[in-house]
Amino acid sequence: MKKLAMVLSIFMVIVLCSCGGKAKREIVRDNPAAEIKEALLLDDVANGTSLNKNLDRTKAYSDVKLAADAKASVFYQTIDLDEYMNNRLKQIDVKVLYFNGKAPSNDVTEFLKEMNNKEYGLTEEKIGISFNKTEKMSDTLFGKLSLKHSITIPKDYKLKDNDPSKLVVAYLPIYGIYNDGTQDYTRVFILVPIYYAFTYNSSLSSYTAGMKNYQITLTEDGLLPSQSAE
Repeated sequence: MKKLAMVLSIFMVIVLCSCGGKAKREIVRDNPAAEIKEALLLDDVANGTSLNKNLDRTKAYSDVKLAADAKASVFYQTIDLDEYMNNRLKQIDVKVLYFNGKAPSNDVTEFLKEMNNKEYGLTEEKIGISFNKTEKMSDTLFGKLSLKHSITIPKDYKLKDNDPSKLVVAYLPIYGIYNDGTQDYTRVFILVPIYYAFTYNSSLSSYTAGMKNYQITLTEDGLLPSQSAE
């Protein structure tokens, strides 16, 4: 009986020791490639202003920084749609872009939640661009920013002879910081899609005014280019 009690006692100690500690979070940092860092003004973004001016830093928090001149950091990409315009193409998924595959999705979700905040969240006024919004063909994503946004192709969006069809997607670079109340664990750049438009080459400028064009080539892992990957 004493032997059994001793075995149980040892087992309980092992269980308590294995469950007692709190798993330590991994520290995540970005190191963007020099070319994209310069083109998208990422230093200005990291040293920019917090979206939430009244952020309480005495406890765990998520901080979202924008470049002081947010408009200058916005860029757009175009996707050629002619070869995809068939009955099988129903929607297009536009995703948040990362430099680091280790960026915790729960942290990024909190950054987006901050950007969607009704009181201090992202708006056209804060960016300084008035986006061209036409029914069904284009829209901003303010208030509904997410890790992935599925865009349904409008039924009346058709192929045109000698006028290539284009999807315009505008991105805003932000710098997200997660601090658990004692130290920064996550400090990452994220390119957030904030606007889209289905258009044609002839009318492209109507949907891209005020933004620079920057076409990004992702790595094989679907990430933005980093220094370590060069």
